[in-house]
Amino acid sequence: MTAQRTAKDRLQHLYLVFDDWHSGYSIRKVSLSRRSGKRVGSGEGAEPLPEVFMRIQADRGYSRYFTSAFGTKILAIMHLGIADGFPGFLMIDVEERCLVYGPKPNYNAYPIYFPVSDNKLFVLDIGTFHCYLMPKNSDEPWGRKHLPFPPFDRVNVSSYGVLPDGFVLLSTKRTTFILDTKEYVWKPYGNWVVPFTGRGHYDTSLEGFVGLSKDPETLGYLYCCTMASIGTGDTLHPSPGFKCSKEKVFNKNPAERHVSANLLHMRPGKFCIVECVSIEKGRADQELREPGAAGGGCCYMYRVKTFSLGLGYDAKGDLKLKDSRVRCYSLPQEVTNDFLYHDGPAPAAFWL
Repeated sequence: MTAQRTAKDRLQHLYLVFDDWHSGYSIRKVSLSRRSGKRVGSGEGAEPLPEVFMRIQADRGYSRYFTSAFGTKILAIMHLGIADGFPGFLMIDVEERCLVYGPKPNYNAYPIYFPVSDNKLFVLDIGTFHCYLMPKNSDEPWGRKHLPFPPFDRVNVSSYGVLPDGFVLLSTKRTTFILDTKEYVWKPYGNWVVPFTGRGHYDTSLEGFVGLSKDPETLGYLYCCTMASIGTGDTLHPSPGFKCSKEKVFNKNPAERHVSANLLHMRPGKFCIVECVSIEKGRADQELREPGAAGGGCCYMYRVKTFSLGLGYDAKGDLKLKDSRVRCYSLPQEVTNDFLYHDGPAPAAFWL
């Protein structure tokens, strides 16, 4: 029997999720090959998205319940609404173009996901903390561990990321913790916080986490938190080195207003920003389509920017962006306002 391919040995693509279907969501598959993109400054026109790749049936407006884990699968851990008869959360396999089911989720409202290796998914929410264990064989049941709640409140979490050895690094408003994903134990790690917001991606070429700042004063800048290993022992660790990009990675067009953004890690040293922007009517590309439920005098589009990232060799050692390429896509007309504006990691975009 041929072994199943993973994201590491297949041609990867950008997958975008929209709630533009009357019964749920559609997934679009976008190629980001060098020949398909434009260099920054070569044009600002938006083009239509590719045709629908797959659809799933569920309540609309919940983009924060989509996450990615386990190679070629997108997980939809959400209220299934009209699909309440389903046995558990949906797993969309983009390689096989099929739907499979995980266990029934147990969460409240604002989950954070920590996918570890190829079989563990930790889900932290208000008042709940669980680990879902994916079985080796599809005919076996999923496991679920009810874990002790961490020594901090979910609402105070500012950033997080998973190290290659499986440890989870998480910052609250004042302190950084680590989670031992084998012993399921949280430990204080340092009296400092990482400067990016939300999920950080560990990059082996930079030996650290790369994340996007959403703080009003540094909105749109990238930060790298250098950390080759998590270290051992129970003592608090000093703050690691932080590097900041010299320029913003968001759009610079004054006619466009930033709505949300998602940073994706493509491979060592290579990243992608998917940014949602709104444009006042009559001030930009007239071919943009106005989402039906998210109107209010604006049009919306996704600005997809790929770039390489490295550390500079000057005295400050800032992050250096190069080989930037941009492509813009008009949003489907039926996308809802709830989908575009929320507190989660919008847009719902995945590199698989």
